[in-house]
Amino acid sequence: MTNPANLYRRILRTHRMLPREIRFVGDQYVKSEFRSHRNITDKKYLIPFFTQWAEYLALLQKQTGGEGATHAGASRIGRHMDPELINRLDDDKAEQLLELHRASQNHDTQSNDGAVEQGAVPPKRK
Repeated sequence: MTNPANLYRRILRTHRMLPREIRFVGDQYVKSEFRSHRNITDKKYLIPFFTQWAEYLALLQKQTGGEGATHAGASRIGRHMDPELINRLDDDKAEQLLELHRASQNHDTQSNDGAVEQGAVPPKRK
């Protein structure tokens, strides 16, 4: 399993490549998620958690040019989520996702540089 502190630092360093508003939202989300998992010891929860964050880091590094690059100006940051995965989220995670989506949409309307691809609004939960 990845060293959690190292993964956390690498994600925050890579976030430096993001537009300021997106970086702020991303940093707050990462800090909140890692903080909420700080005292969890059950590997059945930790392994998927760190695996997903490692995959996020790899994708973000690919799209931005890596954690050591300087404002690569990627035309697309992130990826669309599988609707099936969205439907499996608990209410708290679905609300967090919706808040992140709103923040990214707010950035899209304020910026014309195309730095973030607009995504579909998450479907309503049943």
